[in-house]
Amino acid sequence: MIKFGQLQSDLPAYQNSGALKVDNVIPLKEGYKSLPGFQALSSQGLTGGAVGLFSSFQASGVTNYAGDSTKLYQMNSSQVFIDKSKSGGYNNSTTTNARDFWKFTQFGTNIIATNHADNIQKFNQGTDSVFSDLVSIKAKYITVINNFVVSGYTTESSTEYNQRVKWSGLNDSSTWTPSQATQSGFQDIVGEHGNIVGIVGGENSGIVFFEKAIYRMSYAGTPLIFRFDKISDNIGAFCDKSIVSFGSMIFFLAQDGFYMLSGGQQLTPIGNGKVDDFFYDDLSSNLDGICSAIDPNNSIVVWSYRGSDAISTSTINNKLIIYNYSVDKWSTGSGLDLQFISTASQEAFTTLESLDVLGNLDNLPKSLDSYFYGEGIVGLAGFNSENKFGKFIATSLSATVDTTEFEGVEGRRSAIINVRPIVDSEEDSATVTVTPITRSSQLDNISVGTAVSTQDSGDCPIRSNSRYHRIRVSVTGNFKTMSGVDIEARPEGKR
Repeated sequence: MIKFGQLQSDLPAYQNSGALKVDNVIPLKEGYKSLPGFQALSSQGLTGGAVGLFSSFQASGVTNYAGDSTKLYQMNSSQVFIDKSKSGGYNNSTTTNARDFWKFTQFGTNIIATNHADNIQKFNQGTDSVFSDLVSIKAKYITVINNFVVSGYTTESSTEYNQRVKWSGLNDSSTWTPSQATQSGFQDIVGEHGNIVGIVGGENSGIVFFEKAIYRMSYAGTPLIFRFDKISDNIGAFCDKSIVSFGSMIFFLAQDGFYMLSGGQQLTPIGNGKVDDFFYDDLSSNLDGICSAIDPNNSIVVWSYRGSDAISTSTINNKLIIYNYSVDKWSTGSGLDLQFISTASQEAFTTLESLDVLGNLDNLPKSLDSYFYGEGIVGLAGFNSENKFGKFIATSLSATVDTTEFEGVEGRRSAIINVRPIVDSEEDSATVTVTPITRSSQLDNISVGTAVSTQDSGDCPIRSNSRYHRIRVSVTGNFKTMSGVDIEARPEGKR
């Protein structure tokens, strides 16, 4: 048996312990499982292209908020986003490549949102009917550290402070005038490390990302209030929407590839020698579309982006790159149509009538006893090209996994005469094909053979004669796991 290895598309094909193509699957410790497709849950889309998504968790349940260039929305019980914008709406650019995305945080019962084009916004979930100005300050980034609302990259009185971190009063999101009494203040972290590109909050400390540096922001009390300690002076975040966190782990894209920051101090390159080169080669010239999310149920981080094969004028992401942080393995996703992704939840479906937005009972994405319909289930969510909210809970995407390149018989040509793909499909609903990929020498281009369907026995008779072989297994429909292939080979080249 040849087991499917991890995605290592940055390495040469021959003697690569992994594979060059691992698409539309979720990495496991051994093998892969299916990657669900995107299912729209809302019956109508946002007015414009989605540029922000946030889930608020309260004792009463989950409420989702979203934003586009001119409006902020709250999702109702029918999975429809209702306009909750302040009077006059917002002034963010309608040009996708230039606009700043909405960033959200929660402070008590207040939802706080910022886009840098407008004053920081707040919405009290208990009393407010629409969003309103929290303070006459504009900021690109917003979070909560300790009991402070913290902003980064601010504009104050028409002056832009691209290296400024500014925070509210202690336990008071409405007070922003610097004062020892309230502990509100700011810090300009001046240096040749570029702009602030993100802030990740925390109970006692947070992380401030610059283009070429990373700082830990820790509460120190009066008179200092916050202390800033440099973690890295040469690695920073290349794209703000690539930053995503879960627990003590933060993942982001730097100029030289993907990284994980754990425990607020340990910086680890996670894509080096595996996918970094592949990703940058495949990435379109536009970085603005990159966005990220975490699915804790599957222990994966997902970055959505526009690949090199996307239409040059498109604002829709068609690719994913996926990292399983529990097993340190990668995969990709393709054939998608996404405006924006994030980590979110949906409101609970408490009645059969509330399920109408998903279609009739025969077409529900999950069985009625699935946890999917309960409150607070966190997972991958986003908006499609119609600006409709949804989650990754549809039929599995068509998966493709290659084996490593191997010699069927060491040191000589061989004929592969049978392949048995090891694919577990309990529902008996998956279609499996095998495609031979060969080359006679390392100087040759690969030759991709004809896909052959498996027989009822699970065998797939093929005729593939060459020195070097790869086996591509493709699965359409739902499946549980795919682990590798059993092959039958015989030597060739002698009489």
